[in-house]
Amino acid sequence: MARSNSLLSLAAASVALLCLTTGPLSFLVPQFCKQAQTTLLSPASASTQGFYANATLQNTLPLQPHWAIASALLAALATRKLNKVGRAAQAKKQKPLRDQVAPENADAVREDRKKGSKNVKGGSKMQRFFSVRNRKFWDFTVWPRTYFKRVWEKKDWMYAVIFGIIHAGAFMAPWYFSWDAFAVFFCGYVITGLGITLSYHRQLAHLSFKTPKVVEYILAYCGALAMQSHPINWVSSHRHHHGATDTANDVHSPKDGFWWSHAGWLLDQKGTWMRVDRSNVDDLSKQWYYRFLQKTYPLHAIVLPIVGLYCWGGLPYVLWGFFARVVWTWHVTWAVNSVSHVWGFQDWNTGDISMNNWLIGILAFGEGWHNNHHAFETSCRHGLKWWQVDQLQVEFVNDVTWYIIKLLETVGIASDLKYPTQAKMKKLSWDSDEAASAAIA
Repeated sequence: MARSNSLLSLAAASVALLCLTTGPLSFLVPQFCKQAQTTLLSPASASTQGFYANATLQNTLPLQPHWAIASALLAALATRKLNKVGRAAQAKKQKPLRDQVAPENADAVREDRKKGSKNVKGGSKMQRFFSVRNRKFWDFTVWPRTYFKRVWEKKDWMYAVIFGIIHAGAFMAPWYFSWDAFAVFFCGYVITGLGITLSYHRQLAHLSFKTPKVVEYILAYCGALAMQSHPINWVSSHRHHHGATDTANDVHSPKDGFWWSHAGWLLDQKGTWMRVDRSNVDDLSKQWYYRFLQKTYPLHAIVLPIVGLYCWGGLPYVLWGFFARVVWTWHVTWAVNSVSHVWGFQDWNTGDISMNNWLIGILAFGEGWHNNHHAFETSCRHGLKWWQVDQLQVEFVNDVTWYIIKLLETVGIASDLKYPTQAKMKKLSWDSDEAASAAIA
């Protein structure tokens, strides 16, 4: 009740500020504004003493300073009523995801699926490419879900259409190639890619480091431009993944099919039943900024980038700076879920099939050291050794995201950087037991 009263008070203050403005905002509700100005800004009003300075209230009213307008807008946004995610955040915590029972229509029992068990195509051959010693960490057996011959929900079709349009635009990009358009593509890939790895993943999902809120929000906005959903949705799905990694309740395990882990899970609402529970992101859903991004996400991820790029450089900038950039960043990010859970090597006994994959480590700014990450989820550094190639060492750490975090710490922006403890490293190391060997998760 106290929370509701404070919100109502703040909302009333916001409306008052908006109404007092005699500038461009007064056209919204002119009669109400005029009445509010007459009542609240009359010379007899004690609340306005000192407001006018030397101005007199005659036929016109003085223009409010810009900070008042900005404050009113921010206050109005902050006091919007709680949405479904906000209400879900207030719900009671449920039991761990890996212990929950999936709905009957979720196709969760792998051994009962129509396709039966299959081997990942090229499993053993590709392993030679990613592991110098060609060590085997699992048997590449999967139980694929049905991708197409199933009942599609409206949201599945909507996502499929959006994915198709964005990919079609990316395929058109080569016919409009120019080096400046490619530079826009590359810069956009770096900015939005780091927005996902540095902000969405390490800061928001795993709380690996802290920054001032204004910096946190700017970094999160860079991630929002990647068109991989707003922070509340992305972080919730990722936390669900860590809550049940490679089990039947995992939101995108390759044991449900390689292409399922890559992108198929995004097109199956029933198969990803756990995603409707967003109580695991109450730390984000309580913040007005992330609720604002959720409600207005298409504006930031699609409309503003396309309009801005078209005004800047026409169709070539749109095709390269938006369509090609989004598709490339999509598949690099998705490869962390698919490739880095299939091929590579393990330094740590995590009980799953997360792998350290050097190629994805390069393309995804350090996210490819996925076995390291699953061993030490809250660590801001994923590349834990000097250049990792199947435990061969070269003088370079392949973790660009960590370099950026360290740079932010050096200039005093990032703080409370988290790293693996020696005790946990010893506990999870394969080397802690002479008889230890990589288990098939």
